[in-house]
Amino acid sequence: MKKDLIISSIFRIISYTIFLIIIGIFATIIIEGVQYFSIDFFTKYPSNGMTEGGIWPAILGSLIMISLTLLFALPIGILTGIFLAEFGRNTRLARILDTAITSLSGVPSIVYGLFGLSLFSVTLGFKTSILSGSLTLAVMTLPIIASSVKEALSSLPGTLRESALALGAKKTEVIYKILVPASKNRIITAVLIGMGRVIGETAPVLLTGAVFYSTYFPSNIMQPVMTLPTHIYYITIAYGRDAQWMAKGSSAFLLLIIIAIYSIAFAFRRKSNG
Repeated sequence: MKKDLIISSIFRIISYTIFLIIIGIFATIIIEGVQYFSIDFFTKYPSNGMTEGGIWPAILGSLIMISLTLLFALPIGILTGIFLAEFGRNTRLARILDTAITSLSGVPSIVYGLFGLSLFSVTLGFKTSILSGSLTLAVMTLPIIASSVKEALSSLPGTLRESALALGAKKTEVIYKILVPASKNRIITAVLIGMGRVIGETAPVLLTGAVFYSTYFPSNIMQPVMTLPTHIYYITIAYGRDAQWMAKGSSAFLLLIIIAIYSIAFAFRRKSNG
């Protein structure tokens, strides 16, 4: 009994220590960055060698990239999750897909970037563009959405399916009119978690869809854009202290966005469990 108490106390101390370290990192980034927030910072283009102006094109580029990523990833991810949970149960194809999805979830983002560069930018000829970047991010997001949808549907009680089928409903009607609506909070959570991951990715976008600096609004998806993570990366490695303020402000803004996304996802998860 005493041994269990000691072990429990050690793990509790470790957990609190890790939590405080994370909070300290977040607080440092945010406190150092928010002092540079202003209307000009969010609405102007960078100027004078990235030492003046704002991050408007990076914000716009991130919004465009994430929107297209979700447009590509959501339908395929949700349908894959539905297939694994409802249509392909205990089939060989489902087992192969499930293993592939689990494996892809642990692949480093740089590998996705190299894959996107090889397939979308070079082989398919999309070059460095919004399309290449968003397709690469969509491939990254698919495993998260598919596995989450599968888990959400699988967690529903079997009586829900059996009751609807007993009343004469078709299987597709049961899925799309009963099961999916019943799992909507968990599906929304999966989408938000996917967004939270890809909005902060640098390597895949850097290799497939990002440009160092842009002074124009992209007229089509075959053009590259600035994004917040790549903007932070570029100004950090290419400029000295004169541009550090922009890197700090951009980092704080990006971190606040990610925290907001995960907070909303956590709220939906609690709602689905409650």
